[in-house]
Amino acid sequence: MSTWPSSLEACAGVLDWTLVKQQVKGKSRAGPPKSKAASALETRLHKVEYASGKEKDPKGGCFCLAREHGLSTYVPLCYGCGPVLCNLNLPHYACPHCGESFLDNARRSALVAQILEELGAQLAKEEEERNRAIEEARKAEGAFPMLPGASGTQGARRPAGKGTATGPQSSHKVLSLNSTTKKVTISSYTNTPISSRPPSPAPEEPRRIPPPPREISYVKQPPDPEHPWQNMQFPDLQYIPPPEDLNTHSR
Repeated sequence: MSTWPSSLEACAGVLDWTLVKQQVKGKSRAGPPKSKAASALETRLHKVEYASGKEKDPKGGCFCLAREHGLSTYVPLCYGCGPVLCNLNLPHYACPHCGESFLDNARRSALVAQILEELGAQLAKEEEERNRAIEEARKAEGAFPMLPGASGTQGARRPAGKGTATGPQSSHKVLSLNSTTKKVTISSYTNTPISSRPPSPAPEEPRRIPPPPREISYVKQPPDPEHPWQNMQFPDLQYIPPPEDLNTHSR
């Protein structure tokens, strides 16, 4: 009997996040084309939901211990072996060092809830930016006279993205007369507008720090009794005394 309230609360939590998930997915489907950030979050959400969590990152992960890259906001620490994980170690992969899975029942639910919250915030932010752009376009319409039948808000509702054309295609016909055959030729031409923005280059792959060597570097031969302070790892080192100070001899 004592376990019923906790079970009911857990079921209520699952139902709440299910409703949030349906709302977020409904916004992403019904809205305009998705941004890269929203698409990346949706892909991450899908992988966290359905991945087994036992596979390691085919790229090898990263062993920088959050020194080269930012700390992971999903799994900042491995629960099995303890190293700090950077944001290149994705949560649906196992630990790059010990192979510990981060997707047991409790952790998977927490990660899904976190990514859903991030996705909802990202979609709300993009919708607010679109509404602001439409409002600014409507304000700009009032400052300039409009041509009869023109609708400027339609252009504001469909902002030009990357790689879009600057205007519609225009076609024209050329009438030419052959001086030899005295025949008339009609040629059709279509001018395709050039893209207003060049395609953005692909993002560079971040540098990943490889894992430490499995073998510990140490001196395997016994020390020389006659030279107990000899550097056995680098035996060819030579001591070079510092240059003499001429001022000390003059004094």
